[in-house]
Amino acid sequence: MLRNTTILPFMRKLVKILLSISFLIIAVLIVFRYNPEEYSWFPKCMFYQLTGLQCPACGSQRSVHAFLHGNFTQAFLYNPFMIISIPYAVGVVFATLIETPFFTKIKTILLHEVSVYTYVALFVFWWILRNII
Repeated sequence: MLRNTTILPFMRKLVKILLSISFLIIAVLIVFRYNPEEYSWFPKCMFYQLTGLQCPACGSQRSVHAFLHGNFTQAFLYNPFMIISIPYAVGVVFATLIETPFFTKIKTILLHEVSVYTYVALFVFWWILRNII
């Protein structure tokens, strides 16, 4: 029996991509169908429950629900940083999963030290800002 060693890594990568896409589609369908404000089984923010302060991600579930229903203004009001972060997150995911020269270049830019530190600094700034205004 011949075993092609180049096919096996490709198949593993393909399975990983397909599972990731499947998980994402299921999560999006759940958030689209069920409004997090109306269903208590959605996870609650532990940081908010313990401190009474909002974490940087507070409002993300409601924001995604509003975004998926085309209510972009409401989505932005729930969590502006999350909406602004979507292009960066999508870029990182695609650049990590797809190995082409184009996505390798994008990955180099998005995961560059300056890009990551800038994102983290903006994340912390948003965390502080949303709790003082």
